[in-house]
Amino acid sequence: MEAKTDLLVLTATNLEFAIRKPVEAEVSEAGAVAVPGRLLTEFTTAVGDEPLELDLHTPDLRLRLSSPSYETEIHTVDPDEFPPEVTPEGGDQVALPAARLVDAIADTLAAASTDEGRPVLTGVRIRAGDQRLTLTATDGYRLAERTVAVDQGGVLATTVPARTMAEVARLFRGAQGSVQMIVAQQGSQVFFRGREGEISSRVIDGGYPNTAQLIPSTCTTRASLEASELDRRLRALVPFAHESANVVRLTVSSGSIGLSATATDVGSAQTEMNAKVSGPEAAFAFNARYLLDCLATAPDQIDLELQGALAPAVIRRPATDDYVYLFMPVRYPQ
Repeated sequence: MEAKTDLLVLTATNLEFAIRKPVEAEVSEAGAVAVPGRLLTEFTTAVGDEPLELDLHTPDLRLRLSSPSYETEIHTVDPDEFPPEVTPEGGDQVALPAARLVDAIADTLAAASTDEGRPVLTGVRIRAGDQRLTLTATDGYRLAERTVAVDQGGVLATTVPARTMAEVARLFRGAQGSVQMIVAQQGSQVFFRGREGEISSRVIDGGYPNTAQLIPSTCTTRASLEASELDRRLRALVPFAHESANVVRLTVSSGSIGLSATATDVGSAQTEMNAKVSGPEAAFAFNARYLLDCLATAPDQIDLELQGALAPAVIRRPATDDYVYLFMPVRYPQ
């Protein structure tokens, strides 16, 4: 915690990434101290909106926190023992509206892997060029990719841990200004800066898969439908799909889409909804969770593209053409 001018700047790190958050404050004397983060968080959460006065007793490094309802004292640590601040020191950078970046993260984050045995897939691949920024995530069973325009842009490519990207979205959610993304010159650190604060993070080394070759450019069957209605119908089938590894069967026929799930010891459920269909009838079995993750951030209208029971299915947004979501088929239980 560093008090300077009219700000109290809080910095926290787990040595993988760091967050800096400025807070407006009336500062009578500048200074810095390191405090236990969890203790401070739990206490200030309980205090709520009460005004809080912080006073550092220098000889014994004790921080006194006073409010109308509380008198508290926290044993602190010399700030020189806190890990030093990392700076970009030049490097490639882009800038874009915070809301646009947060939306792109929301559209891709769920597809990142959680398997630490494949560390490169636990990150989100970020590429910039031609005034556009593309975020890609895949866990080997599905892939999500979103492209957005940037206000200022260079050329960069890096892979950022998904945990960091989740914190970036949380920090800048609701922000009105721009976010500057900087990849340090040595390429080992990435920075996200805005008026709301800053997040710095290590990047993930290793070659990211060439995902462009995985996305089909054509399809045999296409169904246009309302995402919210598909989400509602699919959620009703999930309790039955739980008993069969979340597998749901989808069938596309003229003017409709059918969904069904069967649990041997529980029962079965099926539903049918209207859709605008082009191409021959098709069937596809999939993990319901994969499609629900996609629908969570989908707009009103989506296109579902199929190329047979053994090929991946693709979700696109016809209104914007800046998003693609691919998920693999699974064997339907007999």
